[in-house]
Amino acid sequence: MATLHEQTQQRTITCHCKAIRLTFPPLREPANECMCSICRRYGALWAYYKVEEVQIEDDGNALEGYAWGNKVLSFNRCRHCGCMTHYSILRQTETEPEPRIAVNCRMMEREEYERLESEQSDGD
Repeated sequence: MATLHEQTQQRTITCHCKAIRLTFPPLREPANECMCSICRRYGALWAYYKVEEVQIEDDGNALEGYAWGNKVLSFNRCRHCGCMTHYSILRQTETEPEPRIAVNCRMMEREEYERLESEQSDGD
């Protein structure tokens, strides 16, 4: 279980080569293991935040996005090491009415990742 100090500390994750860094608040709810057709293939474990809560740093031109289907979400990865770091909403819809960023918790250090609570969802 996380201590109060750990619950108030900003978190930073990186891709494998450290070209992309995301800094964000502690998780407020269990991380989501989405089992939709794409998230399942990525093996992602998502934590959701308002856009202004997440700081994204990119060393040069490492960040690369992929939008599929209805082009609502951009799945973002490092073009150097291939790690899927986050997704962002490209446009609002009924199912995605608010801008948000989903951070891939599998980019956390192993010790922190292993302490996370998570839930599984069917996705779309």
